[in-house]
Amino acid sequence: MSFLAPAALLFALTIPVVIVFYLLKRKRVVKLVSSTLLWQKFLAETQASAPFQKLRRNWLLFLQILLLLLAVLALSRPYFATRAKSSQLRVLILDASASMQATDESPSRFEAARKQALDWVASLRDEDKMVVLQAAANTEVKQSETGEKSALRRAIQSCAAVDSPTRLVPALKMAESLTRDRGKDSNPEIHLFSDGAVPDLSEFENKGLPLVYHRVGSSADNLGIITLDVRANPDNATQRAIYTSVANYSTNSRQTELELRFDGNLIETRPLTIKPGETSAQVFLASQDRDGVFTVRSTAKDDLAADNEASIVSLLPHPVKVLLVTPGNPLFGKGPAGRSQRPALCGKQFDG
Repeated sequence: MSFLAPAALLFALTIPVVIVFYLLKRKRVVKLVSSTLLWQKFLAETQASAPFQKLRRNWLLFLQILLLLLAVLALSRPYFATRAKSSQLRVLILDASASMQATDESPSRFEAARKQALDWVASLRDEDKMVVLQAAANTEVKQSETGEKSALRRAIQSCAAVDSPTRLVPALKMAESLTRDRGKDSNPEIHLFSDGAVPDLSEFENKGLPLVYHRVGSSADNLGIITLDVRANPDNATQRAIYTSVANYSTNSRQTELELRFDGNLIETRPLTIKPGETSAQVFLASQDRDGVFTVRSTAKDDLAADNEASIVSLLPHPVKVLLVTPGNPLFGKGPAGRSQRPALCGKQFDG
């Protein structure tokens, strides 16, 4: 043990002074009383002529000496010399893609992940620091490197799940760049809070990232619309063909009704039964007399409502005017005596 203020130990010299006060006899005032029967003990003390008395066991004396020792020890500021630990950097990645809105966790996967992330903030030591990243279609830095817990909590609270695909590769690359140049003693860590609904991450297989994966989500009861496109019907120019596909991510067969609407008006309803892990492709044919929006909706109830409906804008083709400037072209014939025609302007109109 060492002391930051060893000179304060000199205050310990006041302890004998306290003891001397208990050795000194008390001076009493002479009073006239009717009887000394009840004062025999004190009368014997007054007969001694020595200024000091025998030190008796007195708990108040012991308590005062103890308090005085504690005060002297506090003033001397003792400490134990030890080797300081280097700060640890934690890069926290919070998945905010559409799949995190699933309700198999209460109230949602994203809220469960947010709660776990806040618990990690509470576990930070004073010398530790953290970076908060939100990963969805784009990676967003919600909080740069800091050890201030209130700022980290505000950053996590500001995150929100969005209707976008999961793209963790940019987030992991950014986290890798933040931890790459750290010393070995700092032990940086990357904490990923996600449901695992991500595409291939093979480029990170052999990089040895200090990644800690916190899986969120206990089931996969979901029937979702994964593609939607609209084009002119090749067999009938007056109709539009709407291409869509529905995937079953559940572990059992699911039944649903697939609705096609145009500007909110129901056009067709089609029952579907999809086996687990399979995808059903569907094509709808519909007439269209104006620009509008086609919407495909699945009526099945599942854990994720964000992918139960998809919409696409459909625009009717408009005539396109093309101006052709040419000195003559065999495709348009020749002039008299087999000579090419003189430069001319040729206007043609086509349907786009």
